[in-house]
Amino acid sequence: MLKILFATTMVVGLGIWVHVSYGWIETLSRWNGVPVTFVIGGALFVVFSHIARVGRIHYAFNRLQPSPFRKILAVSLVHNTVSFLLPMRLGELALPALSRHQLNIDIKYSMATLLLIRLFDAHVLLCLLVFFAGNLWLDEYAVIAPIALVVSLPLGMHLLQAVGKRVGKIAFAMPLIENQRTWITLYCYSVVIWSVKLFALALLASTLGHLPIDHAWIATIIADASALSPITGFANAGTFELAFTLPLLPLGYASEPLVKTAVNVHLFIFIINICVGIAGFVLLESKRSPTSST
Repeated sequence: MLKILFATTMVVGLGIWVHVSYGWIETLSRWNGVPVTFVIGGALFVVFSHIARVGRIHYAFNRLQPSPFRKILAVSLVHNTVSFLLPMRLGELALPALSRHQLNIDIKYSMATLLLIRLFDAHVLLCLLVFFAGNLWLDEYAVIAPIALVVSLPLGMHLLQAVGKRVGKIAFAMPLIENQRTWITLYCYSVVIWSVKLFALALLASTLGHLPIDHAWIATIIADASALSPITGFANAGTFELAFTLPLLPLGYASEPLVKTAVNVHLFIFIINICVGIAGFVLLESKRSPTSST
């Protein structure tokens, strides 16, 4: 109950704050300077990232059993939207629940899949962040930290494999981590997903807010990554804007234009997620218990 109250407060508070401080009409007027083709292109990039998420789940589930792509498409799209809309990571429960209902995938395996891809998501986001943040001060040496993170990844996976072999209770996760090709493929999916999505969002933020592209990357990386936090509002409302704005304030930016840019980018993400979620719900198959004829 407290989580729902907090999330609702975040949404209402954001709406009132933007209305009182900046005005919604003035905030949304920034779209007048963005070409329609640019918006469509950005939307296609973000939708592609959603399709790549479907491919990632399809590949992971096929390590356990053959799964129809159409069903996984529905499950993944709905999961993406529900996990975006619900606060406190509650929407993550949609993947194991729907996978069990639609695909007959064991809940333990789908939970292991979810945990692994979220670890990969966090690793990719950290690599991107340290690269663009380091680029502000380290110039050509900014690539050192991301390379070090990537090089350390096999060591972390080796430790997971060792633990999995020793602890029988997590043996269900072994199909995901014991084969090097499997986890490398899943990681590459994560790289594509976030690189494509954040490229589109960073360009959009740069255009809307007249920001240097490297600053836009930093803001969008942290803002979108804030959805992985256990403390968020509905649809990440409030936390997204805060995470977008705060990192750029030490660079000399005023808060007002940053907040307006963040609100518009967030609305862009929100609309696409709703459309993706509707498509997923349409594709879901209803399982009705057979009725005997009389």
